[in-house]
Amino acid sequence: MLTQRYEPFNDIRKSFDLVNAIINSVAQQSQDQELVAFRPNVNSREDEDKYYIEVELPGVKKDNVDIKVDGNVLTISGKRVVKDEVKDEDYHKVESLYGLFSRSFTLPEKVDISNIEAEFENGILEVVIPKLNVDNSSRKIEIK
Repeated sequence: MLTQRYEPFNDIRKSFDLVNAIINSVAQQSQDQELVAFRPNVNSREDEDKYYIEVELPGVKKDNVDIKVDGNVLTISGKRVVKDEVKDEDYHKVESLYGLFSRSFTLPEKVDISNIEAEFENGILEVVIPKLNVDNSSRKIEIK
């Protein structure tokens, strides 16, 4: 019969190795997703009559962008397709992000959904959302 020396720290060491392996696999998955996850930058502003949403879409064709309004939620979605990659025998590197994207915005209550306009120029999509004209002036109401 073989006798084995009891090492209480072996179990703890094995637990740490397991936790490290899990953390490393999650970190690797997130790095892999970064290579294909494209999330465009968005700027928003407003003036007295309209709201403006500007979406940076470099390298995206107008036909690959879709804009929808569902209730009070405006959704801009689409895809950025991978260009032909440069491959050599010992070298392969892609730093640009590609893939599907979707950005949603909750619209204020007092907007004119039927007159929303969009323009796409030089990789910038601008969505213009007109405000509804609401009379905020005060007046006295006569009691009958």
